[in-house]
Amino acid sequence: MRLRRSGLSGSPGGDSALVLDGVSLALARGSRLAILGPSGGGKTSLLRLLTRLATAEAGAVEVFGRPVDAWPIAELRQRAVFVPQAPQLLLSEGSVRDELLVALGWRGRAASDDALRKALAVVGLALDLARPARELSGGQLSRLGLARALLLEPELLLLDEPTASLDVRTARELLARLGDWAQARGVTLAAVTHALDDAEALGAEGVVLLEGRVYGPFSGAALAQRAVGDPAVAAFLGQVAGEGAS
Repeated sequence: MRLRRSGLSGSPGGDSALVLDGVSLALARGSRLAILGPSGGGKTSLLRLLTRLATAEAGAVEVFGRPVDAWPIAELRQRAVFVPQAPQLLLSEGSVRDELLVALGWRGRAASDDALRKALAVVGLALDLARPARELSGGQLSRLGLARALLLEPELLLLDEPTASLDVRTARELLARLGDWAQARGVTLAAVTHALDDAEALGAEGVVLLEGRVYGPFSGAALAQRAVGDPAVAAFLGQVAGEGAS
């Protein structure tokens, strides 16, 4: 994927403030990237640009070697899957199995129970497939949404705060498994995150999005240790580290 001097104003709440200002970013096929930045700084907007859930007002956005708006939306979203921070149940009533299969069914596909369990294992869940999905906790529902996305076998997987509802240990274990899953399949993975060491756990490089601009990429170790040269980035990382320790 590639963004060249892309700009985007506004927000889901209708704010007309500049969200992305001349952002340039490239992500090679099969690579992994963690995206950090303050709340409201445009991280989620950046991911939404790549699946046509938002439209750039300037510059160019390319996915799989073509301008994003040249892709039919249905075809694009088969190849690039966006998982929001709080994935919702797709069925008002249904089992864990039903929830995992529903998106596949929309695409005329199916999966065995063994495949469902393997997807759940990647996200650290061992659930009875017949269990009513509505009984799951918030953290379990978030990971169920991730497993549902893995079953779609995307080429580009875009995750918005995939560890937001998890404790530190569970989050690191989840990211490590997701990184291994993506690497084994050559899947390109980009994840918005809020923790300095998430990039290292994911086996990814990281960028920092501040005031609509991208800084980096930095190695996961550099982010975790705040070993970056830019004063603005260093100040932001120090603030995040302080919040995590409080």
